Amino acid sequence: MAKSVIRTAWRVSGETWRYLSISQRTSPNAPVYLSVPSSTTTLIQRRSLFVLPFGLDVGILGVAAYFYTKLPKPESNNVSSIFGPESGSKESEKHPDRVVKCIAHRGAGLDAPENTMQAFKYCVAMECNFVEMDVRASRDGQLVLLHDQGLERLTGTDIADVRIMDWDSIKDINVGVTHPNRQHYKDVTLCLLDDAIDYLLANKVKMIIDVKGEDKQVINGILRVFSSNPILHEYAVVTTFNPFILYQIRKKDPNIVGAISYRPYCFSALNYDAENGPTNPRFAGRLAMQTFVRFLDVIHSALWRWTARWCSVSAVLLHKDIVSPREVEYWRGLGIRVAGWCVNRPVEKLYWRAVLRAPYLANTLMGEPEIEKKVMHHDEDSEPERPIRCMELEKKLSSGQN
Repeated sequence: MAKSVIRTAWRVSGETWRYLSISQRTSPNAPVYLSVPSSTTTLIQRRSLFVLPFGLDVGILGVAAYFYTKLPKPESNNVSSIFGPESGSKESEKHPDRVVKCIAHRGAGLDAPENTMQAFKYCVAMECNFVEMDVRASRDGQLVLLHDQGLERLTGTDIADVRIMDWDSIKDINVGVTHPNRQHYKDVTLCLLDDAIDYLLANKVKMIIDVKGEDKQVINGILRVFSSNPILHEYAVVTTFNPFILYQIRKKDPNIVGAISYRPYCFSALNYDAENGPTNPRFAGRLAMQTFVRFLDVIHSALWRWTARWCSVSAVLLHKDIVSPREVEYWRGLGIRVAGWCVNRPVEKLYWRAVLRAPYLANTLMGEPEIEKKVMHHDEDSEPERPIRCMELEKKLSSGQN
């Protein structure tokens, strides 16, 4: 009986609210007809107080979706294990040897053939314990260390895309024939990510894995590598220019330490520096496509900081020509490390060490105070894998290669 009364009262209250939400409004200007009164009565549904203006409700939903989908941060121990103490902190004063200063970009690709086992051995010999490498997938799903999409620059061949080739068809190609130190490196071949990781972990070298491919093979391959090597969470950072690739990786394994790479005009231009700006258009001769990717550059420049926080990155890797003390302090305020690339000249390295107090990625270990001391006492006849001389280095840097 009680249930019946409650149900009846609920129906009555609902109908009453519906009636009260309808008001009679008379329109004095309504036309007069013989069959209707001289004024027209219309029923108008009142706007609910709970409906927000369009735009405000979309904004609130967007903010809610951002925080709902935002990824968690990795274990803080993983971040400190990889990057060490922040420069200038009390811990860095106690353990100055743990402060990261130089990261060998592509395994110091100006000193030794980039992204190869020879480059990583060179870094270990020079006691550089932090390297960066690029990875993409071949057609058969092998994770190959390679920066470019093809092999033209490294080999002089016409192989434009390794994604259409199996590992067996490219594994024996010499990728050191165009290197400035090629007389010291004979028969240099491509390297697989698994082989590089095994060697670097055995020598306690930290690493940044730059994901160049944007397909499921690369994403699944990275997740497989971390799953099979749990210690890698304390040794490796995964970075990419595409935040959606990093999001897919860290969503499945939030303990992976992530980083976002950024430079202006990354969609529309192959090269960029402060003096010349964007150069070498990606789609030269295709005006419509070049205009579209330039529009993407504008969106990217406005949103990349937001996407970095959305992915809960632990570091940002920025083009050296856009980094200022204010930029470094902005990210430090968020608890995010900053590293610049590519810092090659000795005077730039001193600026990063003394003024910005932040780590940097370098294509060469020349100009590193710690490395220079080793080179000065180095027996050149006993070690063929030695860095290029300063004059050669300056010529290479003057050519504008990043």
